[in-house]
Amino acid sequence: MDLLSANIQYIPLHAEDPMVAVDQAIALIQSAGVSYEVGAFGTSVEGDARAVEKLVHNLLKTAISKEFLLNVQYHVGGDKLSNEEKVAKFR
Repeated sequence: MDLLSANIQYIPLHAEDPMVAVDQAIALIQSAGVSYEVGAFGTSVEGDARAVEKLVHNLLKTAISKEFLLNVQYHVGGDKLSNEEKVAKFR
């Protein structure tokens, strides 16, 4: 299994209540079967590469908002720290 880490930021545009849309995007992330941690400016995810890629695809296709920004940062490479290891010294 190839693991993939990513940080995902969903930003609804022209929404009357943007936090409702953000909550719906987070619910989609929670249902994706990957580990995740919600932060103030995005959600870090980690899991099987196919599951993470499918999650990003599903966010791109979502009808949560008519218009949105989707910022995704991938951490790619075979010898990388897990998301938990990256923040462990700050916990």
